[in-house]
Amino acid sequence: MEMSDQVKETDEMKSQPDAESHSPNVIVATKPSRMSKVMDKYSDWLSRFYWLVLLLIFLLVVILCVLSVVLRDLPGFEDPIKGFEPRGTVIKDRTLSYVNLKRDPLVRESWSNVEYNTVDSFDSNASYPRSRRDNFYYYKCSIEDADCPGIVFTHINDRKDLLTPSNLKELCSVEITGSSGIYKVKSIGNYLAQFANKSCSSLDESDIENGLNELQFCAPYYYKTTTDVEGKDRSCLHPNSYCDNIPETCKSDNIVFIIIHMMVGKEFMPDGDLDKKKLYNSMAFIELNFYDDEEELIDIYKDYFDKSSRAFSNIQAVGLNFHIKYDVFSEYLFFDTIYLGIAAIFVIILICFYTRSPLIALAAFLNMIFSLTLAYFFYTIVFNLNFFPFLNVSTALLLVAIGADDTFIFCDLWDDASKMLSGSPLNIILRETMRHATVTMLVTSLTTAAAFYASAFSPIIAIRCFGVYAGTSIIANFLLTISWLPAAVILNAKFGCNFCSLSKFCPDLLDNIATSLLPKAVIKPRFIWTALFTGLAVAGGIVIFVAPGLQKPTSSEFQVFKSDDILEQYDLVYKNLFRFEEQGYSLPGAVLFGLQAIDNGKKWDPDDTGTVSYQSGFNIWAEDSQKWLQQFCQRLEDFNLDDSLDITNGCFIDSVKAYMEQPCESSDDNALCCNQTFPFSPENLKSCLPNILPDPYGLHLNQEDEVVVLEIRFSTKSYFSMEYTVMDTFWKEMEQWMQQNLVNVPKNLGEPWFIPPFYVGQTDYYDYLNFYDLQDSLARSTPIAIVTSIAVASLVLIFTQRNVLIALYSICSLSGTIFATIGSLILLGWELNILESVTFSITVGLSVDFTIHYGVAYLLCRNSDRESRMRYSIKTMALAIAFAAFSTFSVGAFMMAATVLVYRQLGTFLMIVMAISWLFSTLFFQSLCYLIGPQGSKFKLQCSK
Repeated sequence: MEMSDQVKETDEMKSQPDAESHSPNVIVATKPSRMSKVMDKYSDWLSRFYWLVLLLIFLLVVILCVLSVVLRDLPGFEDPIKGFEPRGTVIKDRTLSYVNLKRDPLVRESWSNVEYNTVDSFDSNASYPRSRRDNFYYYKCSIEDADCPGIVFTHINDRKDLLTPSNLKELCSVEITGSSGIYKVKSIGNYLAQFANKSCSSLDESDIENGLNELQFCAPYYYKTTTDVEGKDRSCLHPNSYCDNIPETCKSDNIVFIIIHMMVGKEFMPDGDLDKKKLYNSMAFIELNFYDDEEELIDIYKDYFDKSSRAFSNIQAVGLNFHIKYDVFSEYLFFDTIYLGIAAIFVIILICFYTRSPLIALAAFLNMIFSLTLAYFFYTIVFNLNFFPFLNVSTALLLVAIGADDTFIFCDLWDDASKMLSGSPLNIILRETMRHATVTMLVTSLTTAAAFYASAFSPIIAIRCFGVYAGTSIIANFLLTISWLPAAVILNAKFGCNFCSLSKFCPDLLDNIATSLLPKAVIKPRFIWTALFTGLAVAGGIVIFVAPGLQKPTSSEFQVFKSDDILEQYDLVYKNLFRFEEQGYSLPGAVLFGLQAIDNGKKWDPDDTGTVSYQSGFNIWAEDSQKWLQQFCQRLEDFNLDDSLDITNGCFIDSVKAYMEQPCESSDDNALCCNQTFPFSPENLKSCLPNILPDPYGLHLNQEDEVVVLEIRFSTKSYFSMEYTVMDTFWKEMEQWMQQNLVNVPKNLGEPWFIPPFYVGQTDYYDYLNFYDLQDSLARSTPIAIVTSIAVASLVLIFTQRNVLIALYSICSLSGTIFATIGSLILLGWELNILESVTFSITVGLSVDFTIHYGVAYLLCRNSDRESRMRYSIKTMALAIAFAAFSTFSVGAFMMAATVLVYRQLGTFLMIVMAISWLFSTLFFQSLCYLIGPQGSKFKLQCSK
């Protein structure tokens, strides 16, 4: 039966559009399109075989879930920051090429008669950059070497001196109970007592004064430095330093060094002002091992510093240097999902009350679970992506919000159709519901999914994977919403048990809000709303693109917990207060010849580094190669290098030249290796080099002793830092120098490039530039991702809504929501870290839904005048949109109780974006539609036949 047969237009309706505008819930009598006929047939089939649809979908999800588990290992998050690295950047290409060179089993760095392990062994005395996994230590706990877990103490009344007998005695009495025993902390009180040759409990004012005088006397020797063999500045009081004329009392038992270097802040007796003797922050240590006692430290953190008070009496613990942050994060990442569960339960209860049906609420919940399951199957099996980052877990949070939105919209449209077609068969009601619901949900799903999929072009692996998984989840949710959910609604209509809803308590209030209050709130101050929200959008754009702008990370640490967590407090506040935390080793440099800087591994898998690729035609023996290398090494020696260190290897030409140019002293000398003229014959140089240089100094050799790569290493005057500006200056200065000096390179030497050399193990590596490369990639890609998402969403809006004006107003509302949301987050102090970058990018997907719902309803209204259409869209969509916004806002509010920062930030984002999106869509978009919205079929895009 055709839809025109169900509802007939009357002459009275045609002649009274104004009256109609206040009661717009009527069906348009139009000639069904081919797609409408398909949807009608689908609705008829669905209403008839709803039980089969429910059964088939359930079985399908179960089967695909089992296949995903059987064919792929379940994801693990032992390393929660895995994948937080770029791929496809210049630095990463060079880094992975260097890693593959070091791991190539067919290449060594010695001549064939010498055994050599191609992969570096870990040298505990070497100055490698710290792994982001802070618990990577192999040596025993030593306070002097900063290897023991530390606790920062302050007075409970901030800025009070700790150097009083009562405070020091309390510090000395602190005991920490772990699962394996009771541990006394070693504090400054213990060492001052050692100065006085008495117990800490017996310290008095005179003992403290004498100890301070001893520290003041020895402090100048602490600030006197020497340079060790690694080029690192080291205090003369360091246990491994050797300086002349150091008083024995200042070196005795390393007490002075431990106190000044390890236990007191920089504001205590600073160099040049030794009279500052007030101590406000002090580090005490537990003699446990970071690596071997990791579980014990986690237990101590949970028992003493996470749930219970950190105050002891007059002192309090304010920071923990336990190196367990990422291990604890892995646990809380799952523990905090309880708040997601609570939020989901609240949303389901809200759906239950709104729809008056527990059955529909249960179906909506399963819809969300099924969407995640289907997305996981496509992610792992169909797309064949092996890496599943922890960031993908946050998709569940987003899907709870989006799934509730779709459920409210569908059920609201079903109720409207049921009232309008009271007494009609269920298939007719479902036809009308699907006619509107399919369009609006298709448009919102496509725009949201497109925004997520745009993240797949990010250089960051974790963001790529998140974009694909989240986008696929949205598509799966849409497909289930037009199949699983309608079937559940039909089942509920036939056998469900409905109960009272909010409308029972206030039957006229909700209807009055939608039909009268909201339209009046839009119409009367429409010019004010238009000007106000335009101003907000412009202000947001200024904040984003002008000042303060999208800020690069200023912290040198990757934050995973809320800022007041005691582990984060150490990294964010107290770490830089202590002298032992100062980074003091110079950055090395290396120029690689003969090695292609390419990344041929899987760009979506951080474990796949690819294979090594050597440059063809590489030849260091050629005469032009010899002359160029000699000149380059001379320029390198004149460069601004660390004066305390020489070029370590690779620049062997001058040494070989001096050897081969000397006269032959006896007949036993190899005539090919003496009395020669530079440049030497390639054959002579190749023959003599193993004898001249038993250690090949940066030559990487294959099994036939052919040189495949030349690595020239050198030291620089730059120091390693996690700060973006420091490493950015180092990288750009080195690249500029290399571009100026790696010129006129002979073809035999290929295309050389620069990289700071670093430790490479069989399964891991710790490069100096990884964090800087991550920060730089985020700074470059995030604005592009935002613009790309807006562009993609705009195209989807134009081609799905097919009305130029409505699409334009939707884009204006979308852009305003994005600018206001991101601007607000920037003003809250958000910077371009991983999660923030993802959030900025997905703002597009979560900002457009409400506007689209209103826009589609506006176009589906059978009346042609602006006011009637605006009132119809509000009457039809306002309550569902309000409940959707409230439910998503509530999800964000529940997540604010989490400890893990990713959940808290997503919660903050959801609350802000929902509030701003609702305001822009309801007040700004509707004001535009009332003022200059399309009438009739004007500005409609027509498809050519």
